[in-house]
Amino acid sequence: MRFESRVFTLAKDPEHPEQNQDACCLDSARGLAAIADGVATGIFSRQWAALLAEAVVADVPNPDDPEAFASWLAERRRGWSQSIDVSQLAWYQKPKLREGAFSTLLWVHLLPEHESASGPQQCWRMRVFAVGDSCLWHLRGCQTLRTFPVEKAEQLEANPVVVGSVDLGRDAQIRFQHYEDRCQPGDLLVLCTDAIAAWALRRAESGHPPRWEEYWDMPRAAWQAEITRLREEGHMRYDDATLMLLRVTDGRARPSQTEPAARATAADGTTLSEGPAIGEDSQEAGLQPAGDKPPPAADIASEWKQKAKEISEQVSDQLAEGVTLGWRKIKQWARSAESAIRKYRQTNRDKPPDD
Repeated sequence: MRFESRVFTLAKDPEHPEQNQDACCLDSARGLAAIADGVATGIFSRQWAALLAEAVVADVPNPDDPEAFASWLAERRRGWSQSIDVSQLAWYQKPKLREGAFSTLLWVHLLPEHESASGPQQCWRMRVFAVGDSCLWHLRGCQTLRTFPVEKAEQLEANPVVVGSVDLGRDAQIRFQHYEDRCQPGDLLVLCTDAIAAWALRRAESGHPPRWEEYWDMPRAAWQAEITRLREEGHMRYDDATLMLLRVTDGRARPSQTEPAARATAADGTTLSEGPAIGEDSQEAGLQPAGDKPPPAADIASEWKQKAKEISEQVSDQLAEGVTLGWRKIKQWARSAESAIRKYRQTNRDKPPDD
């Protein structure tokens, strides 16, 4: 395992998480993570973003080879087209299929510094590709080493370059930005979509960068409550928000951890797919082969502890969502009551006094 991870997400409208256009996918065993932000003006952009993120982790493309990347992208486009049930579309939706869906895309890949290296790693070679305005922060301790591909908040004001699900003859405009660097065990990699990126860059420019480390142990419900507060106070744009935290490790296996090597997640937290990476045997994938000894009691206890934590977080998320919806309804009722009172006062102010 090359990194540990935490993933947070909140839809633009928390009441409709199914409309969230963000998606992400990761494979900690192979050191791969991808994040994508579907463009709401397209059609089925949520599905396109999820397909891209999952495809990158399953079969890493090479944008530096135009011919190979064109072939990779064509296959993804066929998959998107075949997944759509045209018979269920309304008449006004069908013309939009000619334009298709659009999404940003960013991925990071941790590789051994030397191809022949095996065992614990002192350092990893990090490769990052990005098109659009999803962003990555590379931190060591409390120091930000790099933000990529956007470095200033004002750069996020322009419409981003995106990857389309239909070939409109504009693929030459898809220019992936790329950089390579070294990262060490303990480094923190932060991947996020543009709403969080814009907020974080403004904070950094004002001399108060986000304390990304504090999010690592934060319950999902608490994170979602903070994003809701930032939106209501005008510090963060109302948009889908997704945050991935990757803690770089030295690559040693952790037997007590049985999470699947790869999983793709839609922005509402729904798992799209999960399972062992290609080439893994059943033991590495967390399955117990026939005839092998059962896992040690300590491993079982650790597994149940992790499951209990996940269940607790799910319950906490549901409670937080209920509180958020209830509070929103209270505020709506209060505004309606204030409006009625003002109307009553205005009516009686204009009414002549009784004789």
